[in-house]
Amino acid sequence: MKFKKKYLYLIIIVIVIIAALHYLYKASKSIQTPAKDLKKDLNVEWQIDGNGYLHYPLERGEVKFSRETMNQTDNLLISKIVYESRNGNIYGLLVLPTSAAKLLPGVVLLPGAGVSKESEIKLAMKIAELDAAVLVIDQRGVGETGGKFPALDEDYASYLAGKEPYQHLMVYDALRGYDLLKSAPFSDPSRIIMAGESLGGRIAVIAAAIDRNIEGVMVISSSGFGFQGGNDTSKDLFLKSIDSDHYIGSITPRRIVMMHNVNDRNILVSSAVNSYSIAQQPKQFVLVNDTRCNHGYCDSMREGLVDGLNYLIGVNPEDASVREVNLNVSA
Repeated sequence: MKFKKKYLYLIIIVIVIIAALHYLYKASKSIQTPAKDLKKDLNVEWQIDGNGYLHYPLERGEVKFSRETMNQTDNLLISKIVYESRNGNIYGLLVLPTSAAKLLPGVVLLPGAGVSKESEIKLAMKIAELDAAVLVIDQRGVGETGGKFPALDEDYASYLAGKEPYQHLMVYDALRGYDLLKSAPFSDPSRIIMAGESLGGRIAVIAAAIDRNIEGVMVISSSGFGFQGGNDTSKDLFLKSIDSDHYIGSITPRRIVMMHNVNDRNILVSSAVNSYSIAQQPKQFVLVNDTRCNHGYCDSMREGLVDGLNYLIGVNPEDASVREVNLNVSA
């Protein structure tokens, strides 16, 4: 049987188009949802893949922990929590409403660099007063969790030596905090988010990208590195693996909220806007102009906090307005 040339050319064109579409589909999957590339039957304890994405197991097992009541007010119960993570214990404070009519949404709250759980307790209490369970922790190198937070070059040297970098361990600690809240009898496992300030915001984004069961992310006074890559492939992979900009686009279709102060001198608002531009819908940006506040959560963010948490996990549907905001700000 003979084909006319025009039909043969048509078949070749169709094959080329199908091959191109298949290639683009695979490329878009690797860019937008890196966490899905980790096979559930692959028992990976810790890994950076060839695209610079960090992987931890999706099935991490039961969390071993202890709990001790520390303080109780008319509305809130505060307990000290110690839970096992990799190579050590993580110390935290669990803040709960004293009573609830239904299962609570949960927030894993990650402080900024050098900031203790005690310094974050006021923010944790503000969130818990909206009828949410909040776990705030001492990250590695801080407070009761302890340890020495290494300089970036030291952490990279550990990576080159085949050791698990400190900043990767902090991501795992956040994931175990999520596991703890998810398994708690008072929590709604379908409504648990990561939240963090500064360094904690960056860790929160990476953790949520790794485990897509996490419902969403709230990022306060934080941004990614805006890393464009260099000439050292090994160093590039390491830096990408700890850059939230590398992961933030994969949070979709879950929601992300970013809050920032125009007057933040530690992380410029232009950097936050850049990270927000990489994030995909659905997303929300809360921008305040507070001259009395520099870095971290500001009291002027209160309305944005309530709206943002309602947008993410429905904490206060009676009083908070749900809205999606598209920010158009020149960086």
